[in-house]
Amino acid sequence: MPNVIELIDINKTYGTRVKSQILYDINLEIEEHSINSVIGASGSGKTTLLNIMGILDRPTCGEVVIDGSNTKNMTQCKLAKLRNQAMGFIFQFHFLLQEFNVLDNVLMPSEIQRNNRSEVKERANRLLDMLGLYKYRRYNVLDLSGGQQQRVAIARSLINNPKIILADEPTGNLDLHSSEDVYNIFKQMNKEYGVAFVIVTHDKHLAGRVIRIQDGKIMLPHNESRIQKSHT
Repeated sequence: MPNVIELIDINKTYGTRVKSQILYDINLEIEEHSINSVIGASGSGKTTLLNIMGILDRPTCGEVVIDGSNTKNMTQCKLAKLRNQAMGFIFQFHFLLQEFNVLDNVLMPSEIQRNNRSEVKERANRLLDMLGLYKYRRYNVLDLSGGQQQRVAIARSLINNPKIILADEPTGNLDLHSSEDVYNIFKQMNKEYGVAFVIVTHDKHLAGRVIRIQDGKIMLPHNESRIQKSHT
C-alpha cells in the first residue's frame, strides 16, 4: 500500500550554543488508510516527531516525504499549501475560535483553499451529522461540552478531505467515556473516508499499529524493516 508519509534519516536538534538532540536517525513509513498510535514516556520526542510529520517543524537533517512530495527544499508557502491540502490536525487543546459558531469553525480551513462554499458547507453538515452535532451547528462552541468541542475539532480536521490526520493527545482533557467516543470516531472515519491517522497517545489499547518512541529513537517491532533510502 502507498505511503502518505515517509521519514528518512530524521534527526532533530534544538539550540545553538547548548545543543539538545531530540530525535535520532528516524526512519518511518505511514501507509494510506492506516491507524498508527505513537506512545512513549513524557520527553521521549513524540510531539516533535508529530510536528515534523506535519511539516510544522523542519528536521535538522533528513527528509520528509508527504504523499510522494519531498519537502526538503519547499518554501514555507508551498509547505503551508501541502499541509492544508493533504493533512488535518487535532490537538489536546482544540483551539476552536470562540467568536464563531460550530459550523463556521468547521468551515475555517476550507476558506484557505477557496473551495465552492455550498459544496464545502454540505460536507461540513454531513460531518457534523455523523458526529452527532448537526443540531448544534449554530451554537457557539462555548455552549458545548469538552467532548462535543473535540468532535467539532475532528470535523474541522476532515473538512478538506485530507489523506492523513495527525492528532496530539486528542483525549488528554476528556473523561474515559468521551475518550472512547473519540477513538471510535477515528475508527469510523478511517473506515468510511479512508483517512490515515497518526495519534500521539498514552492509551496502549488503541487499535492499530503501535509506534514506540524511547529517548528520541523509534523502537520498531522486529518484523518492520527500515525504509529504503531511495528518495532524492
